[in-house]
Amino acid sequence: MAAAVGPTVSAEVHFRVRGRVQGVMFRQTLVRAAQRRALEAGATNLTDGTVACVLRGDPTAIAVILDRMEQGNTINSWGAQISRLERLDPAAGLPLHAHQVTTSNVDRYSWSPQVDMYL
Repeated sequence: MAAAVGPTVSAEVHFRVRGRVQGVMFRQTLVRAAQRRALEAGATNLTDGTVACVLRGDPTAIAVILDRMEQGNTINSWGAQISRLERLDPAAGLPLHAHQVTTSNVDRYSWSPQVDMYL
């Protein structure tokens, strides 16, 4: 008899990051990190210099990404670095499909191949 498989646990976390996060391949770095962990992600540059983000999927994988960003280390070779990560109420965040860069459209962009990603 096969073992019963429980429901898949999924989480969705909305947040905004401040720091050196625009013009340094932050959005691609976040989305690629999510893809490597089988998560969905979205990121949007805001006019105040911050980036609005969402991660959806396995809560443990999400926690790893958030923890690494909150450590304040550079997350890619272009110097992307988060000085503050503010978690948002889901109602205050953008829906995944409304973000500029998502796991479903990231390959449509012409990204520089000259970036190493550490996230």
